[in-house]
Amino acid sequence: MSSSSLSTTLFPICNSSSTTISAKPKLSLLSLPSNAAKLPTLFGKSSRFLVSTLSAAPEVLDTADSTGFQVAPKQKIRIKLRSYWVPLIEDSCKQIMDAAKNTNAKTMGPVPLPTKKRVYCVLKSPHVHKDARFHFEIRTHQRLIDILYPTAQTIDSLMQLDLPAGVDVEVKL
Repeated sequence: MSSSSLSTTLFPICNSSSTTISAKPKLSLLSLPSNAAKLPTLFGKSSRFLVSTLSAAPEVLDTADSTGFQVAPKQKIRIKLRSYWVPLIEDSCKQIMDAAKNTNAKTMGPVPLPTKKRVYCVLKSPHVHKDARFHFEIRTHQRLIDILYPTAQTIDSLMQLDLPAGVDVEVKL
């Protein structure tokens, strides 16, 4: 079967002299979807090379690499809060989150970390009642907050926060 008869059987309305069928569709670099690297069966093996050579906007490059996977931001402030009282630590987390959101910084958290429980055993009477004991415990509650893409305004607003005395704050850049 010749190509002209193939084109007339596939497209009977079109004129056979003006219809051309190409074996490979032509794709421009702009017509590739963002997840083309994840679909090798659709675009073939060479699509990974095409997608990796595309240039993207700076905000896209900060959050995803050329294969489309999420990567960690270049700047991040990690704040770890510790307290014996839950209302104090929750109030401190709320103040930090409000200060970060007012400066348009992206925040993740507060993430509750496992509570550490320290138990102390004390003898009731050291001489007579050896089996009678008191148990005391201290629970340390922890929260983790990440501030992604901080600006100078974000750092200034965090420095001016007045947190309660019962909250231990650890900051890592």
